Amino acid sequence: MRPSKHAFTLIELLVVISIIAILMAIMMPALQRVKSQAQEMKCRANLRQYGVVQAMYLDDWDGRYPSAWRSLVLNEYPVAGYQRYCRWHDPRYPADGPLWAYMPESKVNLCPTFAVLAKTMGEAHPNHVATNPVVPYYSYSMNAYLGAKQGDSSGYCAVDTTGRGGVYKQSEITRSKAQVFFFAEENMWSRPGNTNVLNDNALCGDGRDWFGTFHGAKKGDWNGGTINAVFVDAHVEWVKSGLQESPDQPQGDRTTADYGKYEKFAWPYATPPR
Repeated sequence: MRPSKHAFTLIELLVVISIIAILMAIMMPALQRVKSQAQEMKCRANLRQYGVVQAMYLDDWDGRYPSAWRSLVLNEYPVAGYQRYCRWHDPRYPADGPLWAYMPESKVNLCPTFAVLAKTMGEAHPNHVATNPVVPYYSYSMNAYLGAKQGDSSGYCAVDTTGRGGVYKQSEITRSKAQVFFFAEENMWSRPGNTNVLNDNALCGDGRDWFGTFHGAKKGDWNGGTINAVFVDAHVEWVKSGLQESPDQPQGDRTTADYGKYEKFAWPYATPPR
């Protein structure tokens, strides 16, 4: 006598499918968090390389920084009439700045999280030219207070009433080197109080530019997170922008900014600006 074969009933199949769907719903957010954490760890590893590059470059150039605006690319306008806001995502014009030659590999210059966001938000940046390809190849900006002083043709940050502003050499920094950032991340999109996004290699911490907000932010609201920065002493940590969104302040809330005005860790002096 043949043993009878038991087939799954429709109800049993539906129960199994429901259980799998529930497990997937539980696991997917956790897997996404793990993926996001891995991307941020890679980003921090990239910036640690920037700390190494800083030491190598300063050793070769008598402790003097390059101009932030010309640190990764020598010319923001590779051809006449070019829209410089597109420079970070247009690999038709390869980077040729003085720091680029010290990079161990090109991937070091691009945050994985930023690269993913660029696929959906890259074309939304201010003044985007539709004919320029969106293939990001760098996503970090240098502290504009390093390597420039007032009057330099390549660009500079604001000075206080005593004339203090940017510094040329690392030896001119009087604030703790663990409190002055070297390179950090910016957003590619505008937010309240900040329309100057990743439009060049310089992050002007005098109130023109602000740190990005996309690490750890909720999907669909990328203005609520943090970013990573490498400091002059070469350590890397996450930082939160001093410019916060506020419903009752259309220009943003700067109460947590350094001295109520400057982006955190940009000012290079031990004594506050006056």
